[in-house]
Amino acid sequence: MSNPPRFHYNQNYRGNSRSGKNASHQEQQTGNLHQNHSQPYIPGPQDGGFDTRAWGNYENYYPMQTQNNNTNSYYNNNNVQSRAGNQYSRPNNPQRKQPSSTPVVSCDQYLSEEQVLKDIATKKTIRGILRINAKQYTDAFISDPEDGPDFYIDNVRERNRALNLDDVAAEIKPKREWKVIPEYSALVENHIRAARNGNIPANDAQAKSMDNNQPQNSPTKRDNKRATINTLNQDNITLTDAIIEQIPTEYFQRTVKVVFLFRRRHSMKAAGLLRKMPDNNPNYALFSPMDSRIPRLMIPMNNCPPDFKDRPSDYEKSLFVARIVDIPADKKFASGELLESLGDADTLEAQSKAILMENDIRDEEFSNEVIKCLPLDQDKWSIPNEEFSKRLDLRNQCIFTIDPATARDLDDALSCERLENGCYRIGVHIADVSYFVQEQTPLDNEAAQRTTSVYLVERVIPMLPRLLCDRLCSLNPNEDRLTYSVIWTMNEEGEILDEQFARSIIRSCVKLSYEHAQDIIENPNKDFKAEDFPAISNNFSVNDITRTVSELYGISKILRSKRTGALTLNQPKLQYQIKTDSKMPMSFSVYQQKESNRLVEEYMLLANMQVARKLCSTDRIHDKVILRRHPAPNTTTLQNTIKMLTSSGVKLDGQSSNDISKAVQSVQDESAKKLLIHLLAKSMQLAIYCCASCVPDSNYSHYALNVNFYTHFTSPIRRYPDILVHRLLGAVLDYNDNLYQTPGALEQIAQLCNEKKMNAKTCSERSAELYLAVLIREYGTISDEAVIVGVKDESLDVYLFRIGVALRVGINNLPLDHPRTSYKKISNDQAGELTIYWKQNEPPQTIKQVLKPFDTVNVDIMSEFDTNMKRLKLTAQLRHPNAEKLTTLANLCTSTLPHLNIAVQQRQDFDPYAEY
Repeated sequence: MSNPPRFHYNQNYRGNSRSGKNASHQEQQTGNLHQNHSQPYIPGPQDGGFDTRAWGNYENYYPMQTQNNNTNSYYNNNNVQSRAGNQYSRPNNPQRKQPSSTPVVSCDQYLSEEQVLKDIATKKTIRGILRINAKQYTDAFISDPEDGPDFYIDNVRERNRALNLDDVAAEIKPKREWKVIPEYSALVENHIRAARNGNIPANDAQAKSMDNNQPQNSPTKRDNKRATINTLNQDNITLTDAIIEQIPTEYFQRTVKVVFLFRRRHSMKAAGLLRKMPDNNPNYALFSPMDSRIPRLMIPMNNCPPDFKDRPSDYEKSLFVARIVDIPADKKFASGELLESLGDADTLEAQSKAILMENDIRDEEFSNEVIKCLPLDQDKWSIPNEEFSKRLDLRNQCIFTIDPATARDLDDALSCERLENGCYRIGVHIADVSYFVQEQTPLDNEAAQRTTSVYLVERVIPMLPRLLCDRLCSLNPNEDRLTYSVIWTMNEEGEILDEQFARSIIRSCVKLSYEHAQDIIENPNKDFKAEDFPAISNNFSVNDITRTVSELYGISKILRSKRTGALTLNQPKLQYQIKTDSKMPMSFSVYQQKESNRLVEEYMLLANMQVARKLCSTDRIHDKVILRRHPAPNTTTLQNTIKMLTSSGVKLDGQSSNDISKAVQSVQDESAKKLLIHLLAKSMQLAIYCCASCVPDSNYSHYALNVNFYTHFTSPIRRYPDILVHRLLGAVLDYNDNLYQTPGALEQIAQLCNEKKMNAKTCSERSAELYLAVLIREYGTISDEAVIVGVKDESLDVYLFRIGVALRVGINNLPLDHPRTSYKKISNDQAGELTIYWKQNEPPQTIKQVLKPFDTVNVDIMSEFDTNMKRLKLTAQLRHPNAEKLTTLANLCTSTLPHLNIAVQQRQDFDPYAEY
């Protein structure tokens, strides 16, 4: 796959900004560091709010040097050019300094590591992964290592130069500096007034009973401010530490400040815009990242395009990539250097490249050193004779693949044979990628650094060269292929009577799509013909294929019913029809998981579980086993979600994955069920890779699957941990030596895989969001139903349950009688409630509307180009309650459009347990 040439500017381009404004961006740019909020933050993957405590704390996660040491390769290769074709020069640190009059956010110097480690031991300081809210860059969070509520950092200064996902130490601030949870403000005020009278309330009930006596000039609860005890102390009462300690801790969100940076996990790269400095400093340009969580950078003018100084307006719409060089403690801006130009900012290509760059995804051709590791006679390569003597020969078995119709990397196959005693011999056969990816080779190092394939809407960025992905490792029909096989003898009740692990050679007899398998499942009595399927080889018939699929399906249903307690939180995922030439989206569809998908899924899960058990039961390799574990949800986060659901009428125990699964299945309403899944998914921790001997207390369990051991074995073409697992299984079977790395090094590799997997997931989601925004921009405003997720005093968080998209809806621009708008939330056990009054002229009247979680509302959905951040984004506006209920979103669905001669892009990462 060749990449299109880039880094060149359009010679005729002069810039023509599209409409659309981000009203809050100017405020952000002027350094307003103390934003107001009405509710405690609920963490979620969409804003970096996932729980990362299970990732562990390590000095260095990288087993090899993965930092890009060629950050100036664009310069060296003459790739970045100005309109005149001249190469950018390297920054020479011009002599002129930033004017001293410029306001700065001065940060504290870091403590010594020795002091920090002592403070961590005494619990004065915590260590964790910094998470910055993508929607409100001044807010940051760190998970509590002891499973309590998140710690909060409420301004950039106390983030102390740390970036999103950095590994930091943060000092816990005194209780008087903690933030009061807004719904407890009145109770804290009552405690303060009671302290003046020497009468501290013993409980919430006493505190609430005093609420009627609060003074008339008590501040309104609609000011959204995260208050502290001092700001609520209106009467300036002397509050000793002893008095403050008597106020319940659950009324507060604990605050911290960063005091040490253990490791910079951020890529230190950003996509953004180039502007003149606010003070017109001629020696620098200002780089404004698209991601507001990243500081603005000062770029030396001699690192900019040669004509930028005189004609900066020519580059208004040009999207650049820059690297952060330094973040000084006493400067307003960080320093950086330009790496490349991505082109016009409002194009799909530029936005897609920016997504990859911001998530540190490598998108270049494989090096010559890597390619040299592949078989030289690529077109004539065949399995060496010596392999036949070392492997189980299964070429005469009825083995086939079931994959998406467009899939090229076929890394798993299935087989099923009915035995004379009525039992079944069922096989899962996985491509032996480890045969080609030998340890300690350039190919292995490259795969270990990429760790995963990345699935965008329009293309896949592979972990391995295409020769392996599509040909030598792909289990293509009628071709001999090297595999690892797990073979079970099962009875009709799905009980495993015998189990075999082996290296093998197979020859797939047909490439079935999920649609082919689904047709067989839905029509068991149909007289299928040869033309209903792709070519079938190896002397097998149509009846052989249909019978095998039916038998596999029957056993899979039994296996699924036996997996009690497993939790699946599948959220809607979109796939697009796009034009082959321009890659522009024409329509979308929601991916539907059918029984054929579940058939394959069931055997892949079983293979992963049984391989994990096999490896963990082998003492000589146990300390190096790579597992996939899923910690239980953070107790506080889950309980907060349960409280909100309970106040909305949803009963949920939440004691186990089985309890949650039953609660989800009991909800009949489609919109309510999808919202429930959305909220519960946000409460889950991320599943992680780990080395068995590095896991505290040997807790390897997988919460979602409700099993004690699990690993990833079935997708070695697109996941590096699977290759490691293959090598481990080979060591168990005495095919090869044990892994050469130490357990500590393997844990570092596992942590890198966790980071890269999360980055790949972010890219995939943002790519889907981008294509939806482009599609709606081309179509115009659409309308659909949405379910309210959360209520704030001036906005709603809504969930478009049909397509799985969350949006924020403001009310300030609606035709309302705003002075009458009221927000109510009595306690943390109750969901917020917003009452608004719509103005109506004919006849003159106001219409009352009460908005609360789980209510269904109608919204208009628009796509706007943010001219400040140069990013296409979706926005939503609440429709009048008496307006016609429209669902024009369906007009963009593939099924409603006439047949068009365009390509279907189907993302291939739809693994229900991909996040687990």
